[in-house]
Amino acid sequence: MTPVVELSHLKFKWPGQETEIINMESFKVEKGETVFLQGPSGSGKSTLLNLIGGVLSPDAGTVSILGKKVSQLSLGRRDQFRGDHLGFIFQMFNLIPYFSAVENVVLPCQFSSLKSKKVLSQSESLDKEAERLLSALGLDSKTISKKSVTQLSVGQQQRVATARALMGRPEVIIADEPTSALDADVRDSFLKLLFEECRKHETTLIFVSHDQDLGARFDRSVSLKQINSGSHEKEGSLE
Repeated sequence: MTPVVELSHLKFKWPGQETEIINMESFKVEKGETVFLQGPSGSGKSTLLNLIGGVLSPDAGTVSILGKKVSQLSLGRRDQFRGDHLGFIFQMFNLIPYFSAVENVVLPCQFSSLKSKKVLSQSESLDKEAERLLSALGLDSKTISKKSVTQLSVGQQQRVATARALMGRPEVIIADEPTSALDADVRDSFLKLLFEECRKHETTLIFVSHDQDLGARFDRSVSLKQINSGSHEKEGSLE
């Protein structure tokens, strides 16, 4: 069975640096697997996620998602592939402040007709699916719709961001330090709901964090140091 995510002989370094921040022989993730990728600040976690998502192009090697060699696509086709098949949960949420919670959640379908079609094949409207996801993540869309997303608590904003990532049933969810701003109780509730939604649709989850205590909750826990022989990034550069 072809892995959902497969990295092979991957190398990447930032301009002006002599050695690679990413130097990885092989890394694979199977369909529906939840993988915890752990590493300290500056170890290249976010750089790796950007390579997997096609935001960055490797200097050597290949990134394959769903059997497609994404690293060999043009920039425009990488953008479209990412929009159709991936969902991102960002550390800083990246919500649109002048959109409602529902409008933020629906946003991925505005950029992907494939996600929109997948939603409408099983739901009467994009808004209804957004409300379902918000409800599944413990939010009352009618209550929070009366507020700007900037007026929501950190935990509520994180769940809106997660619902947005899940919108359109992407095959892969990439989560970059999504619990760093949450207290323990909110974090535990958030992870439980995220796992439930991913397992319901056999969504593959790659979850990056420096918090080693979270690793036991995932199908597999991987230390970036064990799979990446690249050097640490300099302070001030992207992780």
